[in-house]
Amino acid sequence: MTHAIAAFYKFVAISPERVETIKEKLTPLGEELGVQGLILLATEGINATVCATPDSLTAFKAALLKIPEFAGLKFKDSFSMKSVFRRWTVQIRDEIVTAELPGIFPQSDQHRHLSPKEWHALLENESDVVVLDTRNDYETRIGKFRGAVDPNITKFSEFSNYMEGNPLPKEKTILIYCTGGIRCEKAILTLEEKGYENVYQLDGGILNYFAEFPEGGAFDGECFLFDHRVAVDSKLQPSQKYGLCPHCGDPATENFDCAYCKRKGQVCVKCYGKAEVGRACTKNCAYHVKRLAGVA
Repeated sequence: MTHAIAAFYKFVAISPERVETIKEKLTPLGEELGVQGLILLATEGINATVCATPDSLTAFKAALLKIPEFAGLKFKDSFSMKSVFRRWTVQIRDEIVTAELPGIFPQSDQHRHLSPKEWHALLENESDVVVLDTRNDYETRIGKFRGAVDPNITKFSEFSNYMEGNPLPKEKTILIYCTGGIRCEKAILTLEEKGYENVYQLDGGILNYFAEFPEGGAFDGECFLFDHRVAVDSKLQPSQKYGLCPHCGDPATENFDCAYCKRKGQVCVKCYGKAEVGRACTKNCAYHVKRLAGVA
């Protein structure tokens, strides 16, 4: 069965009472339509990736667009032959993306955005630009824009400190990007606070770029996702290369026969180097391998 997937976000000021009301509306609606995935709500807006049958997802989108605060929502769509989530959750948070900057968000939905075509043209024709990845290290390992600066951070809230200790030339044009665009909305404000004036963000992130450049363009590799697809290729198809490491959740590439159950397993490079964990296909198998080795 084909499952439709939609990723979307919008920064918009919402009162705490209204946030509760929207949650009370969306939770049963998603259950009724068979939607799976995660919606984050905060007084600064909405951020989500959801999955359902095509008809159900169309109905859910239509309902979202009728909520006044979410008029004009832009959806980044893709498809999978199976559901990419196990459950349906609507949560209220302090932020819709964890930057440890609650209440600080763009006041416009087009704050120094470049369309994928504008972004690509700059990469192709301008030599005096710096491309900066705002994602985490486990994401950049499996793909990034050619020549991009990799901050090697483990979580987005470290980005500001990274920029403090690793300043870039302020006279150059700086292009920042992330998976779907939301992290850049806060990252660009951080950069502007630090005195960067010529900084621009990729509208809709890597996913939007792939929609315009399905052969990959200037992006090498695949794009990591926070769902059971693990990643998508440039044609927005679920990864055929990466699995999800059962021990830490990073992209898994190392294949082996499980030391306990003997089934085929796959873990990330980091866990592959660990004694018992590196040859166990699940956390349960790792427990038994440790017991057999006398370390559990």
